[in-house]
Amino acid sequence: MATYMLYGSKASLIDAREVLEELLALQFVARESDYQGGEYFHAGNLTGEDFELKNNVDPFDGDPVEMKFPEFPTLLYINATSRADALKKIMENANSGFTLLRHEDF
Repeated sequence: MATYMLYGSKASLIDAREVLEELLALQFVARESDYQGGEYFHAGNLTGEDFELKNNVDPFDGDPVEMKFPEFPTLLYINATSRADALKKIMENANSGFTLLRHEDF
């Protein structure tokens, strides 16, 4: 079973990246995509667990990508993880500044 989680942060994209790299012991790589709204950060691999950190702005109309959560300018998508409970503990116990917005198991 794979789990998909969405976290929101009120920190800037760069500040959020620094926090996450320390907390999760990952290195986020800067990428550029018009589809993703410009610069965003990626960690992990494309065939398994991966992390996407991006701004909550739709590049086409300027509205939030996640319309239910406009108060969070920065979003972290955790995709296809098998260690959701461990990641959730890290994010919650470390006062990371991130709030769990969605958790889906498939």
